[in-house]
Amino acid sequence: MIDSKRKAIIFLTISFILAVVTAGVVLVQISQAQERLGETVEVASVSKDVQSYRELDMNDIEWVKLPKNSAYSSFITDKSDLEEVITIVNLKSGDLLTKNLVRKKLDIPANERVVWLNATDLVLIDQQVTEGDLVDVIVSREVEKKVETKRLLSNIKVVQIEKGAEGSESIKISLPLEQAEKLIHYQNFAKQIRVLRVNQVNDNKEEVVDKPSKPIVETKPEVKEEKKKDESVTEVKVEEGTKKEK
Repeated sequence: MIDSKRKAIIFLTISFILAVVTAGVVLVQISQAQERLGETVEVASVSKDVQSYRELDMNDIEWVKLPKNSAYSSFITDKSDLEEVITIVNLKSGDLLTKNLVRKKLDIPANERVVWLNATDLVLIDQQVTEGDLVDVIVSREVEKKVETKRLLSNIKVVQIEKGAEGSESIKISLPLEQAEKLIHYQNFAKQIRVLRVNQVNDNKEEVVDKPSKPIVETKPEVKEEKKKDESVTEVKVEEGTKKEK
């Protein structure tokens, strides 16, 4: 009888301890969930209707608080992301701003166009460049069975940098329309394009004269085809006649 009471007391004690531990775990989970629901993040939205391709300023922006777990990573939450940007679509008052709805404004002349130079097997960027750097563009192409290498563009300003997957880098340069056409043509048909960064720090303080580039031309070796030897054709004439009997 005493043993059974002792076992019952031990069982009840263990059950009470387990119940207390379970209740504690449940309370901790509930408090963590409440904290997560209570955390908010400020997301940018437009305070009035905005037409496409219009520059945004801080008077057009209002910040809306959203639960942190419902805010997508594409939402704009940093004021620096809204510096010198334009919208690419029409926006209505209250629309939330995402990174694909705006882009950086490029201050370029009206007669110039932005050309994209993405690093590929054809286009090689020899050094890392940043916005504002000057670059030269060297082109190698094949002309009438000859390989020609020349400087196509000199001291061209880099207006924008884009970083892609796996650390790949693309640059954008601003060119007059005629030069932009030439560069795009070479991007499609040249053998190789090299982008070289210009050294803008002149220690000797000497004026650098941009002399015209003299093309380097190399004749491709011709593959000589073996001449087939003319086989002599022997004509055999058969004279038909009757033998005269003497």
